[in-house]
Amino acid sequence: MKTFKLVGLKIERKDREGRIEELPLADGLIINKEDGENSWLIEALLSKRYRYYFEHVLQNKAELRLFVTITKKNNTPAQIIAKVRSIMTLEEHISVLLEGRMFTLRSAKVDAEKILHDLVAKGLTGKELLDSFKKKMYRQPD
Repeated sequence: MKTFKLVGLKIERKDREGRIEELPLADGLIINKEDGENSWLIEALLSKRYRYYFEHVLQNKAELRLFVTITKKNNTPAQIIAKVRSIMTLEEHISVLLEGRMFTLRSAKVDAEKILHDLVAKGLTGKELLDSFKKKMYRQPD
C-alpha cells in the first residue's frame, strides 16, 4: 500500500442536481491499496456541518463520485467512485473514511453509453442530442 497526502476533495452532489461541491479539508490522506483492483481508501477530516450529509449517504449505501487532488494543489484531480465506510465525530471535525475505485476509461465508456441511452430514450436527436450529450459527458469540476 502507498499513502499520499489528500489536498483537495470535490464531490458530485446528486441531491443538488449533480453540482460539484468542493469540501474544505482540515486534513486528509489517500491510500492506494495496490490490490490489482484499483482500490483506494480516503480519509477526509471535514467540518462537522457535513456530518448529516455523509450519514445519509452511509445509511443509503449510496455511491459518490469524488474528484480527489493528491499531493499538490495543481495536480489534475482523479475521479473515484466510492462508498462511505465510516464516520467518526471528533472534537472539532468529522473523519470520513471512504473506499472506492479509480474512475477508468472503461467505466467512462459505460457512463457514456448510459448517458446516450438516457438521452435517446428522452427522444433527443440531432444537434440537441449532441449538445446534451457533451454537456452531461464532459462536465468538469469547477
